[in-house]
Amino acid sequence: MQHDERLDIRPWSMAKVALPVSLGIFVQFIVVLIDNYFVAQIDGNAMSAVAFVGLIYLTLAMIGVGLGNATQILVARRKGSGEYSAVGLVLGNSFWLAFLVGIIQFSLLFFLMPGIIDFSIESAEVRNYMHEFITWRSIGFIVYTPLLVLDSFWSGIARTRVLIYMTLITSVLTIGLDYALVFGNFGFPQLGVEGAGIATVTAECAAFLFVLTYTMLRHNDDVNLELHPGGYTIRKWLFKLPVHHTKSLIKLGGPIALQMVLSLGIWTVFYEFVESMGESELQASFIVRNMYTLAYISVGGFSTVAKTYISGLIAERRQSELHTVMKRLMFLNFCTIALLTHGLWLYPEWIAGHFTQDAHVIEQTVDTMIIVLPAMLTFAFTSIMLATVEGSGNTIAGFVVEMCTVLIYVASAYVMIYNWHWPIHLVWLADWVYFIALGFFSLLFLWNGKWKWKEV
Repeated sequence: MQHDERLDIRPWSMAKVALPVSLGIFVQFIVVLIDNYFVAQIDGNAMSAVAFVGLIYLTLAMIGVGLGNATQILVARRKGSGEYSAVGLVLGNSFWLAFLVGIIQFSLLFFLMPGIIDFSIESAEVRNYMHEFITWRSIGFIVYTPLLVLDSFWSGIARTRVLIYMTLITSVLTIGLDYALVFGNFGFPQLGVEGAGIATVTAECAAFLFVLTYTMLRHNDDVNLELHPGGYTIRKWLFKLPVHHTKSLIKLGGPIALQMVLSLGIWTVFYEFVESMGESELQASFIVRNMYTLAYISVGGFSTVAKTYISGLIAERRQSELHTVMKRLMFLNFCTIALLTHGLWLYPEWIAGHFTQDAHVIEQTVDTMIIVLPAMLTFAFTSIMLATVEGSGNTIAGFVVEMCTVLIYVASAYVMIYNWHWPIHLVWLADWVYFIALGFFSLLFLWNGKWKWKEV
């Protein structure tokens, strides 16, 4: 391998890779935030309903994220080993597997979830709004999961600029269509919550078509075709149905998917616990979750970079540099989270006031934000530790880490709500428990250093 093809571990170089990935995650933040903001103008229960469905959607989306992470790890490892021609085979295999996964996700949300909602949600108004939104939102899976796989190719080769363009397309379309369809502007019908669902699905379809076209046209831009004739062979394999790497993708992606479904699914359980406390507690918690996603913009970006760099450095036999990369990514992650979430301490009332005019809900929201911010900062370190476990190819270990953490988290939240009857802002101390446990169990795995030599 030529020297100029080796991963550059300087902080600025890693930040440049992370920034577009974070902007890609910012798309989901924008989609959720915009949907919630517009429907909050209808009433607080409409916002709670849309946020609840959004959380269920993101939980099921983690199945696709697991496949995307497996794709990223294999792409990074194949490129790091100089096996450029194998990259297209991996992507083609994963791309069509993603369509199958998307159909399964759509079926679960469209056919199964309405019955679960009727059984588990106490507020009739929240239930009705959820049914309106879920009908359209579920369609997004057909394109969203293949889009994740395409994004993972670009993350795996550490060229993530396309995600900036995707962010702009999705954000602009979501804002424009929400404004038009929720309230009936620009001559469109006033569709309320249903209009928010249509807007989001349309934006995701546009983003998918753009990234697919970009990938077909620009995938070999960073390849020296004299050294690697044919480059990544994307055009050869993307529209075929290769199955060569299906076992590896499932073996790597399955545990990640389960781990991430647990990670976000447990939030769904948490909000069902909170819903039993009352409508104001639920509304305050969903406003906090909107702001919480700011931390995930950074965490998602730098965790993705961590997986690419850990996998790539192991392939390049640069094990001595792994700890340096981890420390740099933790520092960058911490600074970015602190920057993105500063409003939770400095002007929380102003943030809460954009989602509700209820003084009691605003007070609960502000108290919760003050509790939550230190936990977000802790996540800067523990997320990189978990990403290192997974990026090394030890995805089953990552699942075990998440499983142990989730059990402790659920038990803590349950006791706080049902046994101790704490107010909502103190219930969010459960997140402190979650992030500390995540770091502890990740450290237990990483301690002996055997992960540095894992082959995938």
